[in-house]
Amino acid sequence: MNKGIKGKRELGNKEGRRKVRIVAGGEGKVDLAKKNSFLESLVAIGEGFQEIFASFGNAVGDVFGFGVVKSGDKRSKVGEHFDKIGKGLQVTKDKLDFLSKEIVSNPHVATKGVEVVINSASKVIAKLIGALTKLAGVTNDSAVIGESATDNAIGAVADDVNVVIAGVKEIIEVAKESGVKIDEGDSGSPVAGGANTAGIALAKTGGTANDASAAKLADEVSKADPWAMIDKIKGAKTTASNLVVDNNNDAGALATKVHGTDANAGAKTRADLASAVALRAMMRTGKFSVQAGDATNSVKATAISAVNKVLGILDLIIRKTVSINLNKIRETVKGIQYSETVGTNATEVSTTQTSATK
Repeated sequence: MNKGIKGKRELGNKEGRRKVRIVAGGEGKVDLAKKNSFLESLVAIGEGFQEIFASFGNAVGDVFGFGVVKSGDKRSKVGEHFDKIGKGLQVTKDKLDFLSKEIVSNPHVATKGVEVVINSASKVIAKLIGALTKLAGVTNDSAVIGESATDNAIGAVADDVNVVIAGVKEIIEVAKESGVKIDEGDSGSPVAGGANTAGIALAKTGGTANDASAAKLADEVSKADPWAMIDKIKGAKTTASNLVVDNNNDAGALATKVHGTDANAGAKTRADLASAVALRAMMRTGKFSVQAGDATNSVKATAISAVNKVLGILDLIIRKTVSINLNKIRETVKGIQYSETVGTNATEVSTTQTSATK
C-alpha cells in the first residue's frame, strides 16, 4: 500500500481563493465531505468577521469626531452621542457572540484559542458599553450647552460630574489593558485668578464677568491639549469645599464650585480650566457668568469647543480599543485549521485564509 497518497483541492469564491492540501495515512479513506463542510464553514467565518468590521464602522462611523455638538445644541445632544456609540458597540458585540457560537459549533475546528480571544473582546466591548451608558445618563439635560447668566455662575451637580469622571476612568483603563497608548498631553501653565482673568467667566458669583474674561477663557480653551483635558478629567476631584487662591483649583473643583472672590478663580493648569469648562457646559445646573448684552455668545462658543475636544478624544480612544481587539480576533481566525485523529489515521488540512479575513 502506498502510504504517501496525496491530493489537492482548490476552493474559490469571489472574495479570493483558498488552497487546500489533504494528507491521509493508514488504510482509511479521507472523508472529503467533512473537509468540504469544514472549508465552507471557514469561508463563512471569514465573511462573518468581515461583516463585523463593516458593521462597527457603519454603526458608529458617522458619530466620531471633534465636531459632535454645535452652537445651540442642548446638553442632551451629548447624551445622544454617547448612547449612539453604545448602541453601535452593542451591535458589534452581538455579532461577535454569534460568530463565537458558529465557530464552537463546528466539530472539526480547534476552537479554544479563537473562543478565548472572541470572549475577551466581547468583555472589553461590554465594559465600554457600560461606561457609555453611565455617561449618557448624566448628559441628558434640556438646557443648551454653555448656558450662562448675567449675575452668578453656577456649578455643575457634583454627583453627575463624579459619574463622568468614573466613566472616563473606566474607558481609559479598558483601553490601556487592550494595548492603547494613552497620551497624558501637555497640561499647560497655571492660569492665574484675579480681576478680568479667564476663570472669572467660570467661577464668578455675586457679580458679572466682563468681556475681557470671556475672551481670555476662549484663548485658554483654544490652546488646551485635548489629551491633557481627558487626563485631568480622569484625575479630577469634586470634594473641595470651595475654590481656593494661588491657582490650586483642579478640573473637578472648577466645574462644581463658584466663588465671590476673583483671586479664587485660578486653575492649576490650562487643561484643568478647559476640562472644567467642558464638564460644566454639558452637566445639569452648570452656568457661566457673562456680561449683559453678550450678543456674540462668546462663552457658548468656548463651551462648545471644550466639549468637542473631550468627546473627540474619548471617541478616538474607544475606536482604537475596539479596533485592537477586532484585529486580535482576525489574526486568530486566520490560523484556524482542521485536524482530527481517528485510530491510526491522521488527517490534516492546512489553509490560507480568504481575503475576507485579511
